[in-house]
Amino acid sequence: MNTMDAYLYPRQLDISLLIGLLLLFLIVRLIQKGRMDIAYCWLWLGVGLGMVLVVLRYDWLLRLSHLIGAVMPTTTLFLIGFLVLLLMSLQFSLVISAHRRQIKRLTQHI
Repeated sequence: MNTMDAYLYPRQLDISLLIGLLLLFLIVRLIQKGRMDIAYCWLWLGVGLGMVLVVLRYDWLLRLSHLIGAVMPTTTLFLIGFLVLLLMSLQFSLVISAHRRQIKRLTQHI
């Protein structure tokens, strides 16, 4: 049994890959329909591609886990997920701040 089989079973691989591909499809469709601005899609596209990449190249996750000293690959995934959430919070804060400044300028102009 190789290292990948010890952590993921074929059904989990299939479902994880399906979820990642569905997320990518959803993001592309939201952009096409104009419901998501292109400026906000890059982080989401990165998340979707990252999900697919982790499923297809699980050995990279195992190497990264070993590199940072994590005992289990799930710990590395939680760390990456936390960092993604921090990046999303930062992006939303920047957008809200820009909108706040723009609203203030518009109200002062009126």
